[in-house]
Amino acid sequence: MQLKPVMRTDEHFIQKHTSILELGNKEAVQVIFLGDSLTRRWEDNIDLWNKYFSAYNAANFGVGGDCLENIKWRILNGELDGIDPKAIIILAGTNNLDKDSEETIVNGIREIAEIIRHKLKNTKLVILGLLPRNANEAGINYARKIGRINRQLDSLYANTEITYRDIGTDLVNEQGEVSDTIMPDGLHLNSNGYEIIGPKLRGILDELW
Repeated sequence: MQLKPVMRTDEHFIQKHTSILELGNKEAVQVIFLGDSLTRRWEDNIDLWNKYFSAYNAANFGVGGDCLENIKWRILNGELDGIDPKAIIILAGTNNLDKDSEETIVNGIREIAEIIRHKLKNTKLVILGLLPRNANEAGINYARKIGRINRQLDSLYANTEITYRDIGTDLVNEQGEVSDTIMPDGLHLNSNGYEIIGPKLRGILDELW
């Protein structure tokens, strides 16, 4: 069953989607980071973004609150037009954990990857495993579900032209939780968190180059 693409109508979504469509000098972009707030919030840590990714002329296509169906809508509606990056890094799916099955999430990520591969045949694709997160306010712990999803993604993309990586392992302590010193609300990284994953992402890009 295919994931139905869904357009959001809130102001943040519209503004970010419009800014991506109107991005200047698109032909110079070498790397796109595609995802939800975990990607979008690099914009709040611009010094770290520049530290790790300025050499790649990277563009941030993250939209806070996006689910997989919203990302699918965006890439079907202009965001990949007029652009030919060397690599796209996808970090998405955490906002689907509450409402969707593991199968739906894995298939949604796979469909997004297939659309990108069809539109941008020369672009190398990197899919990141879902990052760890702590139990929510209702006490729901997603660790096992995230683990199963990531293992399925690892298996799905083993020995393929698509690169799969789980960069979240260094975010978790011995108790299997993420410290509030790097993830204060149990979901979103702060600058300390981005300082941890930045070198990992830079390393992936260095390998691709």
